Amino acid sequence: MLNLSHPTIDIAITCSDFAASLDFYHKKLGLEIVLELEISEALAQDVGLAPTGFRQVRLQAGNTLIKLMDIESPPPTPAGGFSAGVRWLTFFVEDIQATVENLKQNGVEFLSEPISAPDAAGVACAKDPDGILVELVQI
Repeated sequence: MLNLSHPTIDIAITCSDFAASLDFYHKKLGLEIVLELEISEALAQDVGLAPTGFRQVRLQAGNTLIKLMDIESPPPTPAGGFSAGVRWLTFFVEDIQATVENLKQNGVEFLSEPISAPDAAGVACAKDPDGILVELVQI
């Protein structure tokens, strides 16, 4: 069992198009950039993070940090639809209708209008540039 020393969870996303991903998470969703740093090739390889060094931009989302990876020769966007691995990020919002309308004004395209779910008053999903679902939930 993990004995966590901090309540924050960091999620790293390897971006096929870093500029598009940064635009989506920072400009369109409005997440604040809290740190930018360079990871050396030696560290990336020694720890098993990546085959080469890379730049990382961390964005704050509540108690979660989303780390976007800017790497030379990035892997392509995953082909097809549903696949193994991290498939979506869930953000809990106060007002699903207002949030969706505000994000549409910022250029976010949703897969449907908000709908109710067994455990939520409203759910709506959009996709980031690499096809990761961004799920908004109003409890």
